[in-house]
Amino acid sequence: MLSFATWTMAAVVMISGGTTPAEAGVLLDSPARHVRTADRAMRGLLRDGYYNSPTFAALLRRLEESDVYVYIEDVARLPGALEGRLLVLPPANGFRYVRIQIARRGGPNDSIAVLGHELWHAIEVAEEPGIHDTDTLIAFYRRIGIDRGNHEFDTVEAQETGKRVRRELVA
Repeated sequence: MLSFATWTMAAVVMISGGTTPAEAGVLLDSPARHVRTADRAMRGLLRDGYYNSPTFAALLRRLEESDVYVYIEDVARLPGALEGRLLVLPPANGFRYVRIQIARRGGPNDSIAVLGHELWHAIEVAEEPGIHDTDTLIAFYRRIGIDRGNHEFDTVEAQETGKRVRRELVA
């Protein structure tokens, strides 16, 4: 749900979904990675999602190739019944930035699924070069999204992505 306000490999060891240790390091540990968090628990959710959901891993790969940097934070509460939201931050040095806030409810798989949903929204932003502030984000989602009122938007694709991630985690 949305509200406003390569590398060189010495050896190829395949992990779930064709992932190599080198790729995992770039996507999860590199200081230059595009999806980041300062929260240890959130890093654990990113790692679990990456290794246990091919869809989640693909989201991280797509974002790594984009001009968007994603900062994820755990928050105690979000407005209404929101479990996650994406906010646009000011662009700088040729890159765009978004912040994803997650209010963890339920178990880890639930939070990873919400995170997958929100990462899809980050991809939607990455694929729309005209989004650079809250106003352009609102205009974009008014065109393509589901307007839930109070500047809350969603897309069918994000909903389906969250559901797919959840199914992969319990499979």
